[in-house]
Amino acid sequence: MSETYICMAGVSPTPIGQSGGGRYRSHPAWMGGGEIRERKFESAETTRLNQAHWRDANDAAVNSWLDSQLVTIRSRATYEARQNGIVQGVIHTFAEDVVGPDGPTLQVQSDDDQYNDALEALWREWFAAPTTRPNISGAAILKLWVRNLWKCGEYLALIVTDDTADGAVAMRLLPVHPRRLATPAELGGDQRVVMGIRFDRQGRPATYYIADSTLGSANLTASLVSQPYPPDLVIHEFLIDEEEQARGIPWLNPSLQPSADLRDYDNQVQDAARQMADQSTLLYTTHPDAVLWSNPESVEVQRRMVRMVPPGWQPFTYQATQPPVQYPDYRAERMRELGRPVGMPLLMVRLDASKHNYSSARLDTQVYRRTVAGVQTWISGSERSYGTLNRLVDELARESRFSVPELRTRPARVNYVWTWPVMPHVDPTKESNAEAQGLESITETLTGAVAARGRDLETHIQTIARERAMLIDAGIAPPPWMTGGRSAEAATPAVDEEQIAEAVEEAVSE
Repeated sequence: MSETYICMAGVSPTPIGQSGGGRYRSHPAWMGGGEIRERKFESAETTRLNQAHWRDANDAAVNSWLDSQLVTIRSRATYEARQNGIVQGVIHTFAEDVVGPDGPTLQVQSDDDQYNDALEALWREWFAAPTTRPNISGAAILKLWVRNLWKCGEYLALIVTDDTADGAVAMRLLPVHPRRLATPAELGGDQRVVMGIRFDRQGRPATYYIADSTLGSANLTASLVSQPYPPDLVIHEFLIDEEEQARGIPWLNPSLQPSADLRDYDNQVQDAARQMADQSTLLYTTHPDAVLWSNPESVEVQRRMVRMVPPGWQPFTYQATQPPVQYPDYRAERMRELGRPVGMPLLMVRLDASKHNYSSARLDTQVYRRTVAGVQTWISGSERSYGTLNRLVDELARESRFSVPELRTRPARVNYVWTWPVMPHVDPTKESNAEAQGLESITETLTGAVAARGRDLETHIQTIARERAMLIDAGIAPPPWMTGGRSAEAATPAVDEEQIAEAVEEAVSE
């Protein structure tokens, strides 16, 4: 068997398609002769200057990271959220913006109006106290879940039956802290059990292992007794960052180090400034014949008092160099990282819009508004996605079909429309003018305009009709927009007594 060799200047002969080690490699374009250079990314180079930064970078799966570090990240995120007022404010602000005062409202759409009204009424009653504790509302549990996304990266709850519950259904939610979801010690060698969840061959959760809890007990570990739960009775949600991901990553994870650095730097600046203030004066001399001062090295000097010192000694006053001039700007730039995971602008992180005008404030909050709307849709679900709230409504409908006559027959097509509270506009006047132009040019719908203000169209129209009737009953003329530009008398249809009498006589004669 013969081999063909290609020789180049300064390069030893190499068989075509074969390297010295017998492995095949592709050569770059070298037809002109010269040295063969390997193509590579500069970002993949490891040098003396960057090796410390990239020493922990690896191509391991996200579950490997979470399995070894989730407990540490969750502990640090919880600690920082409880100790750092800025971080705690960011988390609570985001929860309030997503959930609002009372949470979302449900509108059921199907061909059966009685079914729609009955299911909406049932949801309102159940959502007022959906957990095993009657003093926790649905809005409160949603805010807890949103806060857990920051600290734990996920929220967890069990669907249980409460025999003491009031209402048409006994289904309730039992909130569970994600730390209780852990692999039992006896299943530590089972490769299908990952961080407390058993997966089937298709990668779907088959069993959740949740450790028993006792109020007031210490932190739970995998060595405690765990109970298996089927996925039908478990609510476990998190944002997926990688394929085959089993647990959630705390949203506060990228901001933990900047938050810790900023707090440490604040303490160091405070210590330096305090040290400068405490050591306000130093006595020194450069004269070799100065009289030796027999006083101790340090003495207490009262404020606004001048003390006499021996001849040849001079006072030296420390300059106040802390905090530095760039201190406010530095803190502001580092604080951006606290709200960046959800697009929260700096003006909301610091609650300071002094350096913003209408345009800049509106632009800075647009990305944040989209993030809030995305999280709301992810939690509730929509026509194209199946969220937690959609699942809970289906569970209510299935259980209540035995006790509510209107819900015994489910229509063929049922759609759930959720209306979430929306953030207030930066300039309501300009936003209202833009909305009016959109409605006039038919580029905006009334349903969309009302939903953008956090209400559903059906409730909005019913409220207007009720207010109009109350004004007319009180003898107060409704505003023109409420009556279509007509007066109250014109808006109220006149009763033609003669037509009524003729209709009655005709009906009697027939």
